Amino acid sequence: MKNDMKIVVGIVIAGLVLAALILAIAYGEPSQEFIYLRNIDMMVKDVNESHATLNFIVTVDRSEVVKNATLCIYVYDKITDLLLQRHKVRIPEKQIEGLNEIDVSLSFEKDRSYRLKFEILKNNKIVDTRILSLSGLDTLIPKDKRLKMTLKDVDFQVVGVKDNDVNVRVRFYVQSMEDYDDVTFHIKAIQAESNILADESWLKMNILKGKTLIIESNLTVPKDYNYAVKLEVWRNGSLLKTWLKYLNLAPTKTVPKEAKEERVKFEVSEFVRTPEPIPYPKTKAPGFEFVTCLMALTIALLCGRAKVKR
Repeated sequence: MKNDMKIVVGIVIAGLVLAALILAIAYGEPSQEFIYLRNIDMMVKDVNESHATLNFIVTVDRSEVVKNATLCIYVYDKITDLLLQRHKVRIPEKQIEGLNEIDVSLSFEKDRSYRLKFEILKNNKIVDTRILSLSGLDTLIPKDKRLKMTLKDVDFQVVGVKDNDVNVRVRFYVQSMEDYDDVTFHIKAIQAESNILADESWLKMNILKGKTLIIESNLTVPKDYNYAVKLEVWRNGSLLKTWLKYLNLAPTKTVPKEAKEERVKFEVSEFVRTPEPIPYPKTKAPGFEFVTCLMALTIALLCGRAKVKR
């Protein structure tokens, strides 16, 4: 009898435990909702002269179901801290399988820096915040004004001296990674101490990628001065690149004993070189030997006619 009672009690207890499990599964509390910012990436979408449009890829970690959640983006001027833009994006209640990214495109003026604040709101309460700084937008260049060039070397050659002026041949060796037919080069010599423009020249050339381009010009400047020689590259009316090299026609040296500078006697005429012409195929013209032979043949014919008449 006692054994039968134990069996009954065991069955009752097992039934109660099983019933409790079934009730917990059927009527248990749903999984807790959560959402927070994981990462924010930026991509350039479009650029013009005054504005840049950026695409923000906001990655979030979230539960499968999130109710009443919103992504808020605030754009502030970095210097004045004034609010310039505010954007709200409603976050879908149910997560699409495999997707946890939110794309937002914003346009910015290129002449200032910004502070961006990203907030996740749930039931109008902030659950996560991320702050980013945005600067240097003025370095983003429209496609029609991009320039892919590098400077390889620079040569200066004195080709003449007259009175107080020196004629200097300037050669810039430039490598291009793209073809261009709308590029203009500006070569100028600026007196180093006064920043006065001494001479300049403008050149428009077609550029072929993969080849070293020689950009050459003669500049006439007063001697006994030092110059900053610049090569500017312009495209579609905009200055895109500037390279600078120094031309010293009045060098100095340091005297070790007294540790001071003294002027070096610099005879610029000693550096005058006659420019060598660019070699090219030439057609050989008739020389003096040919003329002499022709004259002798003419005289011989005349003499022969004279003998026949006799």
